[in-house]
Amino acid sequence: MRGLGRVGRGGAGDGAGDGVRRRTDHRLPGDTPWLDTNLARDEIITSVTLPAESAAFSENYTYLKLRDRHSYAFALVSVAAGLRMEGGVIGEARIALGSVAHKPWWDESAEALLRGQAPGPEAFGRVADHILADAKGTPNSSFKIGLARKAIVRALAQATASTPPRPSDKHYQ
Repeated sequence: MRGLGRVGRGGAGDGAGDGVRRRTDHRLPGDTPWLDTNLARDEIITSVTLPAESAAFSENYTYLKLRDRHSYAFALVSVAAGLRMEGGVIGEARIALGSVAHKPWWDESAEALLRGQAPGPEAFGRVADHILADAKGTPNSSFKIGLARKAIVRALAQATASTPPRPSDKHYQ
């Protein structure tokens, strides 16, 4: 939702909050790794609003979540992708990765690489390589880089084909 320009509205947990609007609630660990968000201790997110322009992605989108097992809710890698198609080429793209960093990974420069391109594995692979160019794994997470590359390519292909996954899709292709 961040890539679509979402704005969250939050307030105090008692409902008496000021309705502060935020573009992002995630934060990097820095000197306070125990703080994951920019929310105060007594705040909750009460609503999320997407701008009207986000409707341009309503035909070609997907969310792909790769897990160790179906019983685990947490993703090893997730990809949200939306495309605005103009004829047979990509007019605009949104791509966000989850579960690969402390906060969702979104690279506008990678999205710009798809503008005016015909959709296909070569273009999607170039974008995936660009997104992951500076990725650094740990001994326990390096496998996620290759997994993320494949997931980006697959998610963009699904979005191009207007085939978001159904909850009943329980197999890997």
